[in-house]
Amino acid sequence: MLFNSITFAIFFAIVYCIYWSISKKRRPDFLILSSAFFYIWFSWIFFFHFLFVILLNYFFYIRIKTSQNNPKSWMIVSILFNCINLGFFKYFYFFSRVLADLTGYPFFTEIQGIVHIVLPLAISFYSFQMIAAAVDAGRNQEGKTISLKEYFLFVLFFPVLIAGPIMRTGDFFPNLNNLEPDRDKIYNGCYLMLGGLIKKVLIADPASGLISPVFSNPATYDFTSLILAGIGYSIQVFCDFSGLTDMARGVGALLGFYLPENFKAPFFSLSGRELWQRWHITLSFWLRDYIYFSLGGSKVAVWKTHLNLILTMTIGGFWHGADYTFIAWGFYWGVLLAVERYLETSLGWKLTPDKNFVLKIVKVWIVFLLFSFGAILFRANNAKTMIQHVFGIFENVPNKIETELVLSSLSWLGNAGSLIDGNSFFILNQMENLEKFFYLFLGLVFFNWVQYVPDFWKRFRKYDPWLLTLVGVVSVFLLALFSEDSSAFIYYKF
Repeated sequence: MLFNSITFAIFFAIVYCIYWSISKKRRPDFLILSSAFFYIWFSWIFFFHFLFVILLNYFFYIRIKTSQNNPKSWMIVSILFNCINLGFFKYFYFFSRVLADLTGYPFFTEIQGIVHIVLPLAISFYSFQMIAAAVDAGRNQEGKTISLKEYFLFVLFFPVLIAGPIMRTGDFFPNLNNLEPDRDKIYNGCYLMLGGLIKKVLIADPASGLISPVFSNPATYDFTSLILAGIGYSIQVFCDFSGLTDMARGVGALLGFYLPENFKAPFFSLSGRELWQRWHITLSFWLRDYIYFSLGGSKVAVWKTHLNLILTMTIGGFWHGADYTFIAWGFYWGVLLAVERYLETSLGWKLTPDKNFVLKIVKVWIVFLLFSFGAILFRANNAKTMIQHVFGIFENVPNKIETELVLSSLSWLGNAGSLIDGNSFFILNQMENLEKFFYLFLGLVFFNWVQYVPDFWKRFRKYDPWLLTLVGVVSVFLLALFSEDSSAFIYYKF
């Protein structure tokens, strides 16, 4: 039941009508039932697994809150349980593959074909939410104790269940005190839903079509296409994931909930540190609060602070997926952040311009290109194509192979290739439809600008009845005219 599907539209329309027609007291109960149905739609078998996980986590939560002697022990048990649960379902095949690579024992290769494991829906996100609830309970044992019903709603809440934002109890429960129809939330929810749908259907999906051939076989493309593919994936993943987040926040707003922002114009950032304060914000702050600070943060020796950054980001990369590519991506960003911190704090270099507009534009481009290079690692199909892509950026000069053949004694081979279709089959491929790529890039800039200047748009809110109608009509027209075959959101698989 994807957010961009007719099925979800029907489901949410029914939920919305019933939700606002029943009493305020019954709305949380109805949301629990609706969220349970939402999960069962994907898999009723895994729903029972999910129920067991929630109940056991709530047991740990109560023990943490009520233990007089050592609540920390129960907190550790809760964390270990969630990590083992996540590790078994998400990383079993990966660790089997690693052991097979390291030892060469056929058993570790054979077991991957014997044991069939399906990844439960939303396991990465709900695991982090329940770990956060356990740690927060341990850190604030005297705070309010959440009831079982409240805990179920917190974990099951369907707008954020699949791909976030990663909620914390402090973000979620204040909403329950004000579950009343709110005109501003309704308008805001509609804007978010329309904006998210446009990002997904009109930008992310077309970008995917442009770059997928390059990532499938990077060794056959020239260096320009390989670089553009990295930029193209930055376009795709931003519009796909921020579009998904917008739609989740929009659904939440229509139900009377304010959900935290996950993106605040990340590609207008002037540093790597700023980018991670603007990109996937709820994950970034989760990693900071529960891993980086637990390792000692910056209150340790300089070398260990840098190591903490690298470890935290590598763990964040591994959380995204069970592959060397995600580990490489996380490690890459950890090193970048550590180097940036070293240059600024240890050497005193001023890397972020304050006033010079031209320098700011240059720095924004540098940060964006660094992100796009990392996007290559993130998007690669496997470690082999990742290496081919990275090395190809520096080696795949157009016509390089053909030129080398001409200069060698094998020039006849290049001539033979040209007899087939008039062009040598040794010429590297180039990404097609660059005009479309340019328009998609403009869309990326526009939506980052929208997030960068939220106050600019507030002046138009007095025209909401007319403006929403206009935006809705234009959106429907654009979707009907330019939409291509839509696909699942990228972060659904995490």
